[in-house]
Formats: sequence, C-alpha cells, structure tokens
Amino acid sequence: MLGEMLKGIIAGTISGTLPGIHVNTLGAFLAGIGAGDNLLLFSMGLTHTFLDVIPSAFLGVPDEGTALGILPAHRLVIRGKAMEVVRIALWASFLAVLMAIPLSLVYPILARLYAPRIGRVAVGALALLLILTESGLKRLYAVLVFLLSGLLGILAFRLPLKEPYYHLFTGLFGIPVLAAALVDGGGHVVPGSGEIEMEAKRFIGFSLLGTFLGMVASLIPAFTASQAALIGSFFSKDERSFLAVVFSVNTSNFLFSFMNFLETGRVRNGIVALMAPSARGFLPYYALAAVFVSLLVLSYGDALAGAVLRVLAYVPYRFMNGVVVTLLVLLSLHFDGLLGLLVLAGGGMVGFLAVLFGVKRTNCMGVLMLQIIIG
Repeated sequence: MLGEMLKGIIAGTISGTLPGIHVNTLGAFLAGIGAGDNLLLFSMGLTHTFLDVIPSAFLGVPDEGTALGILPAHRLVIRGKAMEVVRIALWASFLAVLMAIPLSLVYPILARLYAPRIGRVAVGALALLLILTESGLKRLYAVLVFLLSGLLGILAFRLPLKEPYYHLFTGLFGIPVLAAALVDGGGHVVPGSGEIEMEAKRFIGFSLLGTFLGMVASLIPAFTASQAALIGSFFSKDERSFLAVVFSVNTSNFLFSFMNFLETGRVRNGIVALMAPSARGFLPYYALAAVFVSLLVLSYGDALAGAVLRVLAYVPYRFMNGVVVTLLVLLSLHFDGLLGLLVLAGGGMVGFLAVLFGVKRTNCMGVLMLQIIIG
C-alpha cells in the first residue's frame, strides 16, 4: 500500500511540474505496462492537482483544471508574488481534501439522484450568466467569443486528435498570456516572501466554496473543474480569492469524481477511466490515503517550487516565455502533427479576440459548454 502511494506521488510530481506531460497520458502509460493499480493512480492524480500550479503559473502552460487560473496567477507572478501563488495552491488543495471527507458522507446520495437533463440546464444557465455579466456592446462580443470557442471545441472533438484538450486550452488560455509577456515582459521571475496576503477566514471560505463547486462538477458529465471555477469567479473579486477557488475546485473535483466512480461506476475524468472497478467505499481506505498523500506533497511542494524558481531566476522573463511558446508549438506538433497545430492556432486566435474586444477570457469556456447545451 505504502509503496503504491509513493510511486503515485512520484508520478504525480513529474506530471504536475513538467510542462506538456499530462497526467492522463502518464497514467495511461503506467496502466499500459501494468504498473497502474487504483491506489497508485489515485495518489498520482491527487498529487498532480497540488503541483500543476508550477507550469500553469510560472510558464503559462494550462491544463483543463487550471486554465482559468493562468491570468490571475500570472498577474501575481509578475508582481513578484510567485511563491504566494504556490502556497495558495498547496493550502487550498489541502483544505479541499479535508473538507471533502465529511462531504463524502452525503455524496453517494447526490450521485444517485443525478439525471442528465440537470447538466444541460445548469450549463445553459451558467453560459447565460457569463454573457450577462458583460455590459453594453461587450455582451455581443462575449457571445461571439463564446460561439467561436464553442465551434472550435465541437470541431476539435470530432477530429482524430490524441490530445484535444492540450491544443484547445493551450491555445485559448496559454498562448495569449505568453504572447503578451513576450511583448511587455522584462526582468526575471521573483519568488517574493511567499506570505499569503489574505485573511485566514476568507481563504478557508473560498476554499470551501471551491470544494463544493468541485463536488457539483463531478456529478455532471462534461461539467468540468474549469466551469465550476467559473461559477466561483462571480463570488471572488480579487486574484487571491479566485485562485483559492480554482485550486480547491481542481483537487475537490478529482476526489469526488473518484467517489462517483466507486459509488456508481460513472467515469468523470481521465485518470478514473484507467482504474479497475472497486467494491471499496471512499471512507476510510482512500480517505486515509488522501490525507497521507496531501501531507507529504504539502511538506515538499514549497521547496520544489522554490527550486524551480531559483532556476528561472537566472533566465530573462521574455526569453523564458519565448522558449515556452516554442516548446508548446513543438509539443502540439508532436502530439497531433499539423492538425494539432491548426487547433492550437485557432484557439490562440479566439483567445486574442477576447483580449482585443476587452471581454473576460472566461467566455472562451464556450469551448466545452456549447456542445453540452446543444447536446
């Protein structure tokens, strides 16, 4: 048991910190060679949710769970608050684990009550709310960005792509941030003191909100962690509170998706899809494993991020962003050739369009929402 958890933590650390190595891809590789039992995959997926802040915040490389957090995290990083972003992610994720355990007592009831029509209504209402939060002419621009990103998503998921999420989210949310940093960026990444400049009560409150939203997202097919975080954006009014929501949603969504799998057999994320059916309930076996993994990752996550930052401190920020953009393009070619690069470019253009129109980048979540609404 301990050996499998440690192997999972090592694998999750690799996928969480290295850009372009998706946790699902590494998990599929481990399962393919017979090295991925449920506990290893569980530990790996949980570890990844703690550490994926490193490539998303420092390098602008998103995955589905952290896409919306890139811009606010990036703003804090360039203000010399890089270590604070890391600690927000680590502690929000840890709180999500602790809060998920009591919620798991009622979760099986909710999971069995879910009906497909609930998902479509919820996503449709969220899309309407997202557009109505813009003002005046910007509402029309928001509709345009929403529809264009949605059509891109519908097209991408119908193409023979191995990594559609990579091309879509990197294009929509990563490339525009990196390109802006290439134009405006200067100096180096500054770690900062790492102190979380937020009242403990507010931090816990927003982490609880994120944990609840992650639970809701795990119930509804294709209602993702990013869409749950999008709801959180209506309640948070600054970068720190929003990041607390984003990172707690990410961890919570993984845990509750796993619980959903144990209770109903439904698959809600890529790591869970690799697992074998299990008769064990979430408590107490996996709850103890989750606390152990969380405490261990919390103990070294700060030092790991600090080591990455010390390396990045010697690299000019503009140069680093140029290297990352090149790496992302090469990875897109590696995963899916010119077809993947085409989707990446399409996502980048829609992302730039949101910036040009001055509408919230969250409207690009139409990439997943539109196809749910139309069925």
